Formats: sequence, C-alpha cells, structure tokens
Amino acid sequence: MQTVETFREHMQPAFVETLDAWALMEDMGMELPPIMIYGDDVTHIVTEEGVANLLLCRTVQEREQAIRGVAGYTDIGRARDAKLVEQLRQRGVIRRPEDLGIDPLDADRRLLAARSIKDLMLASGGLYRPPSRFRNW
Repeated sequence: MQTVETFREHMQPAFVETLDAWALMEDMGMELPPIMIYGDDVTHIVTEEGVANLLLCRTVQEREQAIRGVAGYTDIGRARDAKLVEQLRQRGVIRRPEDLGIDPLDADRRLLAARSIKDLMLASGGLYRPPSRFRNW
C-alpha cells in the first residue's frame, strides 16, 4: 500500500509520469531501475482524495486511471479520464471519503489505523523493520 499526500513540501507533486529511477537505470546501464518495490506490487494508494484499490483493476488502463483518480490536482491527476474514473468509482475501485461516510474536511491522517512508521512496525508484529532513517522515535 502506498499512502501519500498528492503534493509534498514546496508544492512538488508526489505523482509523476516517470520515476527518476528509470533515467538512473539508463545512465548506469542497469538491468532494472533502483526502486524499493515494483509498481505492479502496489495494491492500494491512499491520498487525501481517496483510496484506489488497484487489485480491482481489470486492465492496465484502469490501473492508470485509478492512480490518476486519486492523484488530485497534480499533472497526473488532471490528465485523468473523468468518465472512466467515475466508472471506477461506481465499481468501488476508487473510494472517495464521502463514499466511506467520511466528511472530506475530516479526511486526514487521524483516521488511519497506522499514522506513523512506528505504528506500521508495531501493527506488523515486528515483521516490518524500517530502515533507521525512518525511525524517529
């Protein structure tokens, strides 16, 4: 699962068409891009815009539009196919806060079961061991 706000600090969008890792792969002549997980392994994306359940996508196009559907007002989100995104919402692939009975103004990290890396580690029963740079407790 990937949980992210659509914009990072300094209003940099969290959603991009291509990861920098692809350019690094090409520059270094690597076989694979140096990323932590394969994009196909991401099952859900949670943003302040909603939840995209990528497991319910039937095609690559649906997967792309589900991601765009929760990418907010980023370049990626603005390039969505509004009609297909609405169809995905009707099928439950994309769930907006209001679809879950949540006032959009209340949709923030407080509603998440795990609000920090420490919470994720504890919820995993010790299976998840984050790199030390993510341990701030």
